[in-house]
Amino acid sequence: MQRDDIATSVCQCHTLGAAADFASFYMLQHGHGSLDHEPSSYPGTADGSWGTYGGHGTGAGAGGVGAGASMGAGELEQQQAAHDERKARRQASNRESARRARARRRGQLDELSSRVAALRAANARLAVELNRVAAARAREARENARLSAEAAALRERLAVAEAAAAADREASGKGDAGDEAAATPTAD
Repeated sequence: MQRDDIATSVCQCHTLGAAADFASFYMLQHGHGSLDHEPSSYPGTADGSWGTYGGHGTGAGAGGVGAGASMGAGELEQQQAAHDERKARRQASNRESARRARARRRGQLDELSSRVAALRAANARLAVELNRVAAARAREARENARLSAEAAALRERLAVAEAAAAADREASGKGDAGDEAAATPTAD
């Protein structure tokens, strides 16, 4: 088969749709019927274009020409009605899917909004607690500094008192030793 013959067969198969029988396809493939489009308007043409199948937007029953001699007017109307019914069901299904998707997104948005509110409340509570702990730490740091200064002053006083006591002991020890020497009789 030539490239145009293969492309024509592919295009004819598409034009017939899922409901066409093999005899109709065979008749169209072997030249017993007509097509409602140009051979160059399908993929795989010699010029490399990727057009539409006939430009009509529908497959079987588009104008009643594509199905050839094997289908009567009643069958074409039935196929068109079935096609319209499938299209209506598909549209209804798409609308329902879109409605469910919008409801799901709305639910997710509501859930995220409530989580944001809860996290903001928790953040506010933590900020209050942080301020309370920071104030307590500052008070304890001031108290610690006051106690450290008081301890240093007491150590200094203690060191002074110990030095004075040691000086007193030393002074009283010299004085006691002189008195003892004077009080002790010497043997002559």
